Amino acid sequence: MEYNIFSEMVTGYKNILKKSKSQDYLDFDFFDKGIVFAVSDGHSNDFFKYSDRGAKIACNIAVGMLKDLADLDTKDLVNMLEEKKIQMEIQSKWMDLVKLDFERFHPLVFKTEYIKYSTTLIAVLVTNRFRLYLKIGDGNIIIKDDTEFKEVLETRKSDTVDSLGRIDSYKNIMYYIDDEINKYKENIIIFTDGYEQSFDNKNELYKSLNDTIYMYNKSVFSREVLKRTYKQRLSKLSKQKSQDDISIVFLI
Repeated sequence: MEYNIFSEMVTGYKNILKKSKSQDYLDFDFFDKGIVFAVSDGHSNDFFKYSDRGAKIACNIAVGMLKDLADLDTKDLVNMLEEKKIQMEIQSKWMDLVKLDFERFHPLVFKTEYIKYSTTLIAVLVTNRFRLYLKIGDGNIIIKDDTEFKEVLETRKSDTVDSLGRIDSYKNIMYYIDDEINKYKENIIIFTDGYEQSFDNKNELYKSLNDTIYMYNKSVFSREVLKRTYKQRLSKLSKQKSQDDISIVFLI
């Protein structure tokens, strides 16, 4: 597998005005069996006062857990997902680490306020044999081949955003497995909803993604320009439209 990761995250304009930090987080890792990467979006409402820490915990757990799945037979992996064993383990580990974090700051409080750590999560594992996609809440997973863009695991339509932090949230972790290794190299892009909401329509969104991939691949010089300027471009998008935090990872 000859892939690279290009990633960036910016604090949303509304959080800059509030003098707050980003509630998003991203993480990735290259290892001997493949590549794993994740983004998470902690709820920005003032009620969810620890959601930035919940987002970081979620990403770190997902990256660590998905690496351990790389050796599994795809049939066994599907069975575990259908039985929600992996989803339950993600929620359980997240709650354990949230509890430890909460007790560090509130040693005399006996009830952990998991809801205040609420966060979405998108995670992807890419190996030579399969690709695993996991998602709870909003945000996007986009696959681009030589001819088109397609979205994987579209966000559920609901009055409230699914997230870790709610009771039995593991039931809302969606998954998709692709074990067909295509002859064309595909790009995978994951991002929090602040990026999608910075565009008026899908065509504008896809054009922006395509332009970024083109600039990354065009030459060493254009790649360096992209790396120097992309954070500023994302900040401008947030200020002009979504005003939300943006985190994005390209597998190129």
